[in-house]
Amino acid sequence: MTRRLPCATGGRRAVPVVLVATTALLLAGCGGGDDEASGRTPVADVTIDPRGADGTIAPGERPYFAEDSPWNTRVDGAPVDPRSKEMMELATLRLGVRESGDRVVVQPRRIEDPVYINTESWTTPVVAGGQPTDVVCRQARCGDGDDTVVLDIPADIDPDPRYDGWFTILDSTESVAYDLWRARREDDGSISYHFMRKWDLDGPGYSPPHVVGARGSGLPLFAGLIRPGELQAGEIDHALAISVPGPAEGSFVQPASSTDGNGSADSLPEGARIRLRADVVPQPPIDPETGRPVRLTAQQQRLADAIVVALRTYGAIVVDRARVPTLYAQRDVTADLIRGNELQGLFLDDFEVVELPAQRHQYPPEHESAGSTSAGRD
Repeated sequence: MTRRLPCATGGRRAVPVVLVATTALLLAGCGGGDDEASGRTPVADVTIDPRGADGTIAPGERPYFAEDSPWNTRVDGAPVDPRSKEMMELATLRLGVRESGDRVVVQPRRIEDPVYINTESWTTPVVAGGQPTDVVCRQARCGDGDDTVVLDIPADIDPDPRYDGWFTILDSTESVAYDLWRARREDDGSISYHFMRKWDLDGPGYSPPHVVGARGSGLPLFAGLIRPGELQAGEIDHALAISVPGPAEGSFVQPASSTDGNGSADSLPEGARIRLRADVVPQPPIDPETGRPVRLTAQQQRLADAIVVALRTYGAIVVDRARVPTLYAQRDVTADLIRGNELQGLFLDDFEVVELPAQRHQYPPEHESAGSTSAGRD
C-alpha cells in the first residue's frame, strides 16, 4: 500500500498510521526547483508494509491515556507556530557557564548533532507483573507516595541510579502507573525512591500547571516511549517524547506542568509539540563522531521509517533537556531492535513547532495556586 504524505500542513488523514517499508521514500514534486536542489521535496510517497522480516504481523500495544489526550491526538493538520523557526534555532543552543576571574560567564554552544534514540541510558524501564514488592519512600516529601505500597515488580529488573533512578511500574488491575524518581533496589528486595507520581492510564496524561513529576517537565516518564510491540508491529500511533539541548528557562506550556529548561527565555518551551516537516526526506544516517555513513539493516530501516511516520503524524512533545536531540525507547526491551542511531539523518531544523497554546506558564510561579504541588523533588 502506498501512502502520500501531505504538503506542508495539509489536511488530516483519517486512516491509522501503519508501517513505512524499507523501500520507503519515492519522491514526487509539489513545486519549485529550490526543493529539488536542496534534496528535499514537499511530498513523499511511502510504501506501507506491516510485515516483519519473518513475514508475520506483530500485535500492537494498548494505548496509554484517554483518546483525546495530547499523547494520542494527531497534529499533521495543525498550524505551525509563527515563531517556529526562531524557537527551533534557540533550542539548539546549550548554555554553559565558566569562571573568568571572579565572574561567571555564560557560554552558549550550538548543538548540531542529529537525533539520537536512547535505548539504555537515560530512558525508562516499564515493568508489570512479578513478585509483590514493598515500594518505600526515603524522604519526608514523597509526592503521591507518602505511604509504603506493595506492587508487583519483576525481581530481575532494577532501577538504575546512574540515570536519575527513573522507574515506571504499571498496575493493570487498577489501570494506573507509578513513576519513581531516584529509585533503587534495596538489599531486602524492596524498591526505595525519593519521589512518586501516580498516573491514571485512562486519564489525560498530564497534570495541572505547577504540579511536578518524576521528570523536569512534570510529564510521565513512560509517555511517548517507543515500545517494543509497536516497533515489531510497525505502528506507532501516539506522540513521542523528545528532549532538546536548550529548552526555555522559566516557562512551559501544557501539557507540561513544570520545567527544568535552561536555555534562552524565548526558546522552545517544555510541553511544546514539534513535528517533522512534510517536505523533509530523511537522509541516510551519518555517525556524528566519525562522519561516516551508518549502515542500517533492512529491519533497522523498516523500524526507522515507522518512527518517521509517527513524527510526521503525531509529532513529539518536549519533555526534558538533553545534550543532543533525543527520543526515548523503552529501556531493557528495545536495544535488540534498534541501536539508537537510525535517525541520525534528521536534525532539529528538520522539525517545526505546532502552534503553541495561548498561555505560557511561568516557572517557578510567583503565586502558587491552591492545590498545586511545586515542591518535592529536592
